[in-house]
Amino acid sequence: MERKVNYLGISSEIMSNSGHQLQEKLALLCHTIKDEKIGIMQIEPQNRDYLLPIYGYIGKAGDSIVSPSNFILPQLSLEQLLQPIILDHFLTQFFTLFDYQQQVSQSLSKGALIKFHSRYKYLIMAYSQVAYRELGRYIANLSDEISLDEIASKYQQKLMRALSVAPNREGQTNALMHMAGYFKRDLSSQQKQEMSQTILLYRQGVIPFSKPYNLLQYWLSVYPDDYLIHQRYFSPYPQAFDYLREQL
Repeated sequence: MERKVNYLGISSEIMSNSGHQLQEKLALLCHTIKDEKIGIMQIEPQNRDYLLPIYGYIGKAGDSIVSPSNFILPQLSLEQLLQPIILDHFLTQFFTLFDYQQQVSQSLSKGALIKFHSRYKYLIMAYSQVAYRELGRYIANLSDEISLDEIASKYQQKLMRALSVAPNREGQTNALMHMAGYFKRDLSSQQKQEMSQTILLYRQGVIPFSKPYNLLQYWLSVYPDDYLIHQRYFSPYPQAFDYLREQL
């Protein structure tokens, strides 16, 4: 099946009217987006509310557009490219939506939706415990009396609403602790204590997110678990932006 073209919308006003550092960051983002086979669509100010097939938007501060599909559209101002937490949040939203379009919308089935949700379980948990439980119940109770299109549309709306606010340290800690539980039979008491202590130090703001994240990935490489390996928590966006984890 031929895949639908997806786009990142960028205001034409910011393509050249910004400083060198911002242009450098924007160029990296555009290059990475194109490597993922996603198009870049320049949007003129007078056409911001036109119904375009875009799945994210970058504009001036205070600039925004309305999504034509009744879901929360990932949006970022140019200046926020220099703010790691906000950029990480935007990239996670954008590439989650892109992945959903490719893996679910392009070949819609209950199986595809269930598989997608399974891969995003811990990412959703990190963002919102409430949304994690709500989406889990939604997937567990799919009705044959409702059309798949409606089911998928509602799931997408719920998913993007769940990702609408960046995760805090408490949410990340909860997800990390749950995933650390997969190694309880493999690690020694000292190793488990180190894992828990590293996660708690992150929660307290003593160390960056990358410390527990990298430690968890290390143990996953030593004791592979197929379910965890395929979690999008570990790859919410392309590797070009992995440096952001050092700054969260």
